[in-house]
Amino acid sequence: MTMNEDLELLLDKLNEQQKTIVMSNDNILVTACPGSGKTRVLTYKLAYTALSNPHSNRKIIAITYTNRAADEIKDRLELLDIDQSAIWAGTIHQFCLEYIIYPYAMSLPRLCKGFTIIDEYVHDQYIQQILDKFSINIPSYQKSKIITMLNNDMEIIETQFPQVVKGYHDLLIQNKEIDFDLILSLSYQILRNHPIASVNIAGIIRSVCVDEYQDTNELQYQIIGILTKTNNRIKVMFVGDTDQAIYTSLGGIAKSIKEIEEITALRFTRETLNGCYRSTQRVIDYYSYFQKESYKIISLATHAELKGIIYLNTSIHKDDIYDCIAELIRHKIDQNVLPEEICVIAPQWFLLYPLSRKLRELLPDISFDAPDISPIKADDMNVFYKLARLIFTEPGKKVPRRKRIATEIIKVLSEEYNILLNEHIDCFWILQKINSIHPNAGNGVDYYKHVIEELFSSCGINREDNSSLYSLYDNFIGKTEERIKRHSLSDDLSAFYKMFREKTGVVITTCHKIKGEEYNTVIAFGIFYGMIPHWDSIFSPVISEVNEAKKMLYVIASRAKESLYLFAEQGRTTSNGAVYALTDILKTYSYDYDT
Repeated sequence: MTMNEDLELLLDKLNEQQKTIVMSNDNILVTACPGSGKTRVLTYKLAYTALSNPHSNRKIIAITYTNRAADEIKDRLELLDIDQSAIWAGTIHQFCLEYIIYPYAMSLPRLCKGFTIIDEYVHDQYIQQILDKFSINIPSYQKSKIITMLNNDMEIIETQFPQVVKGYHDLLIQNKEIDFDLILSLSYQILRNHPIASVNIAGIIRSVCVDEYQDTNELQYQIIGILTKTNNRIKVMFVGDTDQAIYTSLGGIAKSIKEIEEITALRFTRETLNGCYRSTQRVIDYYSYFQKESYKIISLATHAELKGIIYLNTSIHKDDIYDCIAELIRHKIDQNVLPEEICVIAPQWFLLYPLSRKLRELLPDISFDAPDISPIKADDMNVFYKLARLIFTEPGKKVPRRKRIATEIIKVLSEEYNILLNEHIDCFWILQKINSIHPNAGNGVDYYKHVIEELFSSCGINREDNSSLYSLYDNFIGKTEERIKRHSLSDDLSAFYKMFREKTGVVITTCHKIKGEEYNTVIAFGIFYGMIPHWDSIFSPVISEVNEAKKMLYVIASRAKESLYLFAEQGRTTSNGAVYALTDILKTYSYDYDT
């Protein structure tokens, strides 16, 4: 098949709006409504660019908000049978590590003598250590609000406990360590202060596609801007939905097209995907009330004209909410809705844990993909978490993904820890070695340690010559054992396999975690003022509580294909004893709900 035939075959699977974006040679800012096929367009844009430049080594970059989104794109490209040698997909932190920090660490005194990346567990240990040093005793929620991130000039921005942050960074420097935030800060420093680095990196990039751009923070925009100013031939696509910008409190900024043009020194055209393949028109019309953007969303779903259900209940008591939700789930399943097509959500996890336990009691014959505290905390930046993904997942399934993870492990060992591996050690060798080591104990931690010991021994990696790597390993084991003890979790081998097994059943999750998902039926409870929006937004001098509430309700409602149930149950109170009530936005929304 010729290249033109490949391209035609690819484009035949897209609608006209999607084709325009995929084929465009312009820099584009795409507003994509819920269910418009955003991930599809992004994937096909990468595929189209790769097919159009079959003999080029210049990189086609996709920046995603999560590792899961990057995996989804890679899996879709695999299904399209696209050569991914020129395509790179991952988070901005992964991009910075792979393209900026590892190759140019010698440019900065803080990195040139080697470094390791600490995780949240070590970060929290250090903060507590420094608080103890200064005899500062504050509650946990206040500790979590200490801002250890630095500004673009590497200056402390924390105002309440600056001495703690200084002590924290002094400790990192002393131990030759960096944290998650410093990956971006130091990458920015390298690009800004060492032009040769920005010239070299920008020179090998053909295009950059940024997914969920509304959740991009200032430093991420600036990093992309330096690269495009260095090489204005780089084509850029930002795609997202400002109405779903629910990470404002974490620094996410939905910049205007003018602001993006100023940062990148490029001209952009605006495109809109307003055709929704997910929801009925009735559901769309309902959540469009919360929309800030001025375009009309049209249902392109086969079930567009179905009436479905849109229901609001503010009278039920919290003691009855579990039975009510259980009845709804049973009713939907009796109507032949698959359990995986039902999702129960709440604004915060503490509301979901008791619900999860109760629903399992009330519906013992139904499976739930519910919030469980797992023995290992997810951390895709940690090489020992990557190894756990291979050790505790079934060989022979999702082989392309397992190969990618094995390749990433080799890259981290070689580049971050400067380990010279034998040239015969590739992704296949890593997988074969792990697959060949069978459980020697029923204890998950013991088995994990056994596999690592065998694998590292075969790779010629020892503790004496690799103290930084083994320090990370000891921390990984330590925090895993601590989680098991603190939460009284099972340490059985099956518990470790379970956490990596693909979940099935009715989904139970938070409003933030539901983003990007879709279900026939969405059941949301805890729709309170103080949770939607959160108190932090209500009391913030810079965040609009009305906008935050609208965005959260927009995300919740737009997950539903046909049915949406909303509850603001009676009887819940704040820590001060104030009674929670329906969020103000819904109080003022005059809608003819189903009964």
